[in-house]
Formats: sequence, C-alpha cells, structure tokens
Amino acid sequence: MLRIVVTVTIAMLAFSGAASAQEMQLRLGQSLNLTNRQLEITSESLEVDQETGVSVFGGGVVAVQGGMRLTADSLRIEYGTSGENGRQRIDRLVAEGGVTMVTEHEAVEARTAIYALNDQTLEMLGDVVLVQGVNVLAGERFFADLRAGTGRMSGRVRTLIDLE
Repeated sequence: MLRIVVTVTIAMLAFSGAASAQEMQLRLGQSLNLTNRQLEITSESLEVDQETGVSVFGGGVVAVQGGMRLTADSLRIEYGTSGENGRQRIDRLVAEGGVTMVTEHEAVEARTAIYALNDQTLEMLGDVVLVQGVNVLAGERFFADLRAGTGRMSGRVRTLIDLE
C-alpha cells in the first residue's frame, strides 16, 4: 500500500515541477520511546526462548506503541539484563519482511528494521522509502540516531523535496 502512495507522490511531484528545500526533520524519536508506554503486539504466532532471552512473533505482525504502528512478517524481541524489580528489559526489536512503520509525521518502509533501545538508534535496510509529508527519500539503508534527531540515507539515494 505504501509503495502505491509513494509512487503516486513521486508522480505528482514530477508533474508539478515543484522543487523547494523545505526542512526535513526526523521525528521518529518522539514516537519510539518504549520506556514510557506499552507495546501492544498482535500476530499469528509467538515463540519464546527463555535461555536466549528472545521472543519471536510471526505472521501478520502489528505492533502499536503510542503514535507508532509497525507491521511486518516477523518481529523478534531481544531481552537483556534485568531492569527495575528484576524485570527483563528489551534491548532490541528486529522486524523483518515487508516492514512498514507509520507515525504521525512519517511513514517508512523497508525489508528489515532494527531498533536498539539502549542506543536509541533505528536502522532500516533494503528498499527503504521514507515519506515526510510531501517529501520522499529512498535508498538501501537508513540509519537514525533518535536521541539526536539525525538520520542518514545511503545506497543510491533518491530524494524528492517539495519547494513550496
């Protein structure tokens, strides 16, 4: 679905002849904050390995947390050292297969997404498309530092920026 929206957006921009440099701001850090909100996950299956501290959700995964919605074929949650009250803390989330992440301000699509909670980084790999309003970035790898609010796209980057 997002591919269709991106294709339509690209076509509209190409025909409009618009080209101005509006500022693109990375807002994903405001939406991805698992320390303060619950993460609700729906899937067809769940496998838990207590020894490795890994849980894998499979089949039509939908994860919702605050204003963020993620869909993927699978979602792996990797737990680390115990936090407060002896509870395990999530170290990383790894989504694979048709990953789409939507927030109030952005939509991102890729084959794989890796969210490291301790580092507050998000890496998206494989046919990445980032849409912010009418602005579109595409490439093979997107890396975001959510604390700093910075991002970097690499791998044959294509950018469409609305000039109005």
